[in-house]
Amino acid sequence: MRKDGYDIGQYSILGDRKSQQDAAIFEWNGPLLLAAVCDGMGGLEGGEYASRTGITVLAERMRCLPPDGIDSAAGWIRNALIEADGKVAALTNEWGERMNAGSTAVAAVMKENRMQWGSVGDSSIYMMREGHLEQLTRMHNYHLRLAEMLRSGEIDEQERDRQSMKGEALISYLGIGGLPLVDTTRQPITLQEEDIILLCSDGLYKTLDTEQIRVIIEESGGNMELAAERLCKEAYRLAIRKQDNTTVIVIRYMGEKQ
Repeated sequence: MRKDGYDIGQYSILGDRKSQQDAAIFEWNGPLLLAAVCDGMGGLEGGEYASRTGITVLAERMRCLPPDGIDSAAGWIRNALIEADGKVAALTNEWGERMNAGSTAVAAVMKENRMQWGSVGDSSIYMMREGHLEQLTRMHNYHLRLAEMLRSGEIDEQERDRQSMKGEALISYLGIGGLPLVDTTRQPITLQEEDIILLCSDGLYKTLDTEQIRVIIEESGGNMELAAERLCKEAYRLAIRKQDNTTVIVIRYMGEKQ
């Protein structure tokens, strides 16, 4: 889809899972574009409800963001994620029992050549510029906490290695309650013509490495719908074990004159 200087592709696969716990959206509020991916946590009850709740809150709050609000978008994303955390934490099943549901979330807001983003959990945002693919977000998992404890001297390398087996356990996600960690941009990122932004659930990068992702995008010839589809299908094809739900949104900034 092409609109307002952006070329956008979105694609999802079920993989080898029984249900789709990823949810994604891209939509406009005047000149503002919102793109978001949420990944319900399969080990927790209600992952589908959690991811859809996260997307719903982001979409609803997007409609309240003023058209000139790109400078305040990081704070808006943070507040929306905090609200979504509370709503996911309060989800109940048909018997009125708490679901203990959870979801990761990444969201980006763009206007013309400026972008702000926010992240909770281990879904990712990448930017590709002049053939170089860079991950913008960090993983909110126990590996992050271990690295911080090592830097502060609380643990040594031997203890870090001993505890690394639980390193992928999330330490911040929608539904945890109180949301201990939210990352956002400090100021808008200035996009250059032909920059590509990729938002994805962990099903992508846990199967494809950065170079494989870069090559697939590059070989898609600027067609973002094709790039999104090829990324998901190649992740499924190359999966060594069962492939997780995988969702991607790929956005190419074509420039203000497009």
